[in-house]
This record gives sequence, structure tokens and C-alpha cells, in this order.
Amino acid sequence: MQRTEQLKFRSLVTAKLEALRESLADEDPTAVPVKPDNAIGRLSRVDAMQQQQMAVETRRQREALRSRLERALSLIESGDYGTCPRCEEDISTKRLEAMPDAIFCISCAEAIEKG
Repeated sequence: MQRTEQLKFRSLVTAKLEALRESLADEDPTAVPVKPDNAIGRLSRVDAMQQQQMAVETRRQREALRSRLERALSLIESGDYGTCPRCEEDISTKRLEAMPDAIFCISCAEAIEKG
């Protein structure tokens, strides 16, 4: 991928990264563990515990995405963004627009997923 094309993606990656950082900065009240001495019914407690686990998992997924976006930004800065490290072919622009944190082209990603 040409350097000018890589730089076009910098604003997209940066915008997604900033939005993600803002959402991670907001503390989710449902992520707080349910205290056993909280006087709520058994079903309400189970529901609260389930909501807490879902909030924890959502945060984990957002942090993983943040890490991938930071890696994409690093690849842009080094000039390696948009090139599949496995086959050394360019990753399609449509794939990068849909998934700016993509590292592999679709063919290599599918091959890796299949094992």
C-alpha cells in the first residue's frame, strides 16, 4: 500500500481510537461486583451478576480493540500498514475501511482461522 493511502487511514484509526478511549474512561456501574450482603432477591442477584459479567466482557473486548487499533496506528507510522505480513500482498481498501485494525488480508485471515 502506498504511503499516501496509509496516511488516509490515520484519521480513521485515530478517530476510532479516541472514541474507544473515551468509552473506556467512563466507568460502567454494572461492572461493579454484586455484594453478597446486598438485600435483593435471589433472581435479582443472579441477574445483577450476569449483567456484571457481561459488562466485564464488553470492557475486555473494547480493550482488545484498543490494543489492535494502537498496533494499526504504529503500522501506519512505520509505513507497514495495509500490507499482509503473511503473503506480503496489499490488504484491500474495503477490508481496511470496514476493519481498520485488520493485519492480514482476507485470504490469509481465513487460512489462519481454519488452522
